[in-house]
Amino acid sequence: MQRYSYKRMIEEAEASLILSDREPRIASLLLEDLFGIDRVYLMLHEEEEVPGERHGIFEKAVARAAAGEPYQYVTGFSWFYGYKMEVDENTLIPRNETEELVEFVLEQEPDDGRTVADIGTGTGAIGLLLQKHWHKNRVVLTDVSSGALEMAGKNAEALGVSPEIFRGSLFEPLTDRGIMADCIVSNPPYIAYDEKDDMDASVYRHEPHLALFADDGGMALYKQMVDGLPTVLKPGGTVYFEIGWRQYTALSTYIKKVWPKTRPQLKKDMNGQDRILFFRWED
Repeated sequence: MQRYSYKRMIEEAEASLILSDREPRIASLLLEDLFGIDRVYLMLHEEEEVPGERHGIFEKAVARAAAGEPYQYVTGFSWFYGYKMEVDENTLIPRNETEELVEFVLEQEPDDGRTVADIGTGTGAIGLLLQKHWHKNRVVLTDVSSGALEMAGKNAEALGVSPEIFRGSLFEPLTDRGIMADCIVSNPPYIAYDEKDDMDASVYRHEPHLALFADDGGMALYKQMVDGLPTVLKPGGTVYFEIGWRQYTALSTYIKKVWPKTRPQLKKDMNGQDRILFFRWED
């Protein structure tokens, strides 16, 4: 069996990544994220022999990264709002923009025992981090994907929180159980199918299409939730949607058409893009 030092293993990994038009620094990042070996350790032990099992794991990870698989899927986790969230191919990788949604909801909603529902939770990133920062509020997570809910359950355990987690499409888990919420939060699939050619190839190839795309120009699930508000939201309750950067005008117009007394508002993200549509529901 061929023996490898850390130095040789890193050099070969960097060469492989460069040939695949990927960043060579991914090699050292993988070493740290997979095995906890940072640059200082590597400098001091670069000629040390790598255990065979570790080399095999690293080699497979580099091959996946070189093939264009998202880094977070290769390592099995993503950082979100300062916490490590487990991810896999059943879940969308949490984005930085969604951290802003969590922060905004925490700023706006008091911790007074209200019921907050995270619809289409995926990894659980939104609902779990809300629950982590609240002590009195009841948080309910729903998703149609059993694989995503399994991941949300693992992340809940890792974070030390115990929200209620139910499987079903959009509001179905709430209506089936007679749950009426004070607040609805959702980052649903909102990419139009005709926008797929504009997407990053890695995202399109690897992230679950169930969590990315929606009919009606990406608006279908928003409209279903807006139509169904009386079945799950208490009068005067609040709604927070993460939206695509071109969707605010069309979605706000639809909301005002269905609920004329309701006044949608917009919060832009750190990049100045339309990102959060929110409103207090008036029927």
